[in-house]
Amino acid sequence: MRKISILAALLFSFIAFSNSQSVRDGKWWQGLDKNAKIYFVAGFWNGVTWGDDVLKDALNNLKKNGIINQNTADAVFQKWTAYTDIGSTTVGEIVDRIDNLYSDSQNQPIIVSDIMTIVVLNIQGLSLSNDIMQQLLQTYRKR
Repeated sequence: MRKISILAALLFSFIAFSNSQSVRDGKWWQGLDKNAKIYFVAGFWNGVTWGDDVLKDALNNLKKNGIINQNTADAVFQKWTAYTDIGSTTVGEIVDRIDNLYSDSQNQPIIVSDIMTIVVLNIQGLSLSNDIMQQLLQTYRKR
């Protein structure tokens, strides 16, 4: 009986902790230590890389089934990889950019995946002061 009580208490604690961390926004991000931030960003980019492979496979299947041609497949894949291109930017540099964005209290409500969009566009050369970036930030703050 004691083992069941301990297991139930641990399970309840885990569920309570999981629920309190469900919104991955600026408050959540700032509650992470540096290592957790690095692991999160590394995992995020591993997911992007995996997404490249899934998209390539899907395009190959569409091509094989005669739904699209090679030019269309290449164009779609190039558009995708251009969108996700971060060049030689390191995980640590991405963490620093996210930290910088979340240091502005107005950005606290923005979820991490949206902040990542801002970071990628900034890495690709779009200034944070650019009108498009400011409009994106305003939109993301209201979600």
